[in-house]
Amino acid sequence: MKHALAISAAALVVLAASGAPAADNPALEKKSLTIAVGGSISQMNKVAYFVALNRKYFEQEGLTIESNAFASGTAALQSLVGGSADVAEGAYEHTLRMQTKGVNITCLVPYGRYPGNVLVVRKSEADKIKAVADLKGRKIGISAPGSSTHNFVAGLMERAGVSWKDASYVSIGTGPSAVAAMKTGGELDALVNLDPAINALVDGGDAVVLTDSRTAEGTQQAFGGGYLADCLMVKTDFLKANPNTAQAITNAIVHAMQWLKTASIDDIMKSLPPSYYKADEALYRASLQRNLSAFQWDGLVTQDAAQNVLDSIAVLDPVLKHAKIDFSLTYDNKLVETALKKYHSPVSQ
Repeated sequence: MKHALAISAAALVVLAASGAPAADNPALEKKSLTIAVGGSISQMNKVAYFVALNRKYFEQEGLTIESNAFASGTAALQSLVGGSADVAEGAYEHTLRMQTKGVNITCLVPYGRYPGNVLVVRKSEADKIKAVADLKGRKIGISAPGSSTHNFVAGLMERAGVSWKDASYVSIGTGPSAVAAMKTGGELDALVNLDPAINALVDGGDAVVLTDSRTAEGTQQAFGGGYLADCLMVKTDFLKANPNTAQAITNAIVHAMQWLKTASIDDIMKSLPPSYYKADEALYRASLQRNLSAFQWDGLVTQDAAQNVLDSIAVLDPVLKHAKIDFSLTYDNKLVETALKKYHSPVSQ
């Protein structure tokens, strides 16, 4: 089911009256945009995007945004490819997959440098599953087949010398459904998911962490180096036809990431609608604390990080191992570099 969150252009008048900086971009080719968001608004991998949205950074760039949430990243991507959305919010890996299908998509600005996926083991099995290799023959919960959670655990198993096919996988979704799947019954031995679901399970005593990509250390362990998680992406043709609009989109996200470098957890909570965390404010607060460092960066892509994403998703899709990917079409650091000149330091507006 699609949930629309529309931002009124009238708010621009309010911003101007309150002394907020007016947009100083060159003429925008397209001022009203629809952004398709993949997955629940409560997931931690979307914090930078929602900060930009709710602190009205897009509006400060002269943009009017309709943000539509879809059940999954795949559904949001389909909206972009099908033309009903101008921009999609989702995993950088989509740009790689789609290029092999003849559709060029460019990540305008990545805002997650750690994937945030966490592999946990049912507490009652923790004495038997002490390493990734011990997952052989076990049943593992993932959000969906071919998802980032599936890629994550499959890659870990291959690097541990165990074929990912030697385990079985159960689709459990994300958020409350993932928590319920681990809490009820004893079907799952392990699970890969994101916060706040992981925090709920660990803090509740139902699971213990085996591998954690919410941090630099965990990401290094899981992927052997840097990684690119969520980003805002457009069709490459859109970027070519709307360079000023693409720059404005990038500016808004970079603005948010610069603000997040010094923002307190209280600041962030105040910048989001209560509906985002009202189900369990304490859990959401703890999840923010554990995931915040993923967004406290400049958003510049390295070739190694892009390659690590390709290597990771190629585990489940071996065709990608031999694909000739033109990485220059999948990201454009010039947009981020320009935005950093505008928002070179944390700001408080």
